[in-house]
Amino acid sequence: MSLLKMPIINNPLEQFEIIKLIAIESPIFGYIQIALTNIGLSLLLVIPFIICLHLLSTMGSKVGRSNTYNLGMESLFGFVLNLIRDQVGPTGQSFLPFVYSLFLFILFANLVGLVPYSFGATTQFALTLGLSSTIVLGTTFLGLSLHGLKFFSLFVPAGTPLVLVPLLVVIETVSYTARALSLGIRLAANLISGHILLKIIATFSWHMASSSLLGFLLTPFPILLLSALYVLEAGVAFLQAYVFLLLTLSYIKDTMALHGESTPSPSASS
Repeated sequence: MSLLKMPIINNPLEQFEIIKLIAIESPIFGYIQIALTNIGLSLLLVIPFIICLHLLSTMGSKVGRSNTYNLGMESLFGFVLNLIRDQVGPTGQSFLPFVYSLFLFILFANLVGLVPYSFGATTQFALTLGLSSTIVLGTTFLGLSLHGLKFFSLFVPAGTPLVLVPLLVVIETVSYTARALSLGIRLAANLISGHILLKIIATFSWHMASSSLLGFLLTPFPILLLSALYVLEAGVAFLQAYVFLLLTLSYIKDTMALHGESTPSPSASS
């Protein structure tokens, strides 16, 4: 088959389009449209999946069975707990429910996006930037709750000459607010690049297999490459969830311990 007759390769960015799966329009209370999109369906699958995983682990513990699955869930829980202790300290254990839930949500949302014909919710900047902005806003409120107006000393590095204070305050403020952008963009951008590469290799493999007999015989090579990329992307899914969690804990630590001071307990301020 000549190159002119080969089918046109689909746009790799099409997989990131938000599509309405079910839409209900009603004139009640004005124009109201209720729709279930592919990103909404993906999130509806992720959250019950996480809940079921822990229910199965709890049921196994109640009947006295200690299998590989329960040990894996306990190892994952211990991994997050040790990370909190290393990054924030013992006082940071009060954030364990939030941090653990955040890590599992991002991890499984990343993994669900690798399933063929599924949708990667964490490839959407609206979701990742919403998460990162909420985290930065929450750590700001935490700092104000713990330190009051002293929290704003975070924007003035210790030992700064008085003349440079206005300039450094502006720089530190921009750097602080940019956390919300960098945290969300980093997560989505890394996943988008991986999904685009998988789409290109999969499309190339299909066209190669359907173009000629020689292409069909050589198809195992791109398929092996595609399989290796899937394993790599699964590792990237875990790594990006880990990096997101690590940066979140560093923001919490910076807020709780201004300029390297001892970390106060969140309950101490209440």
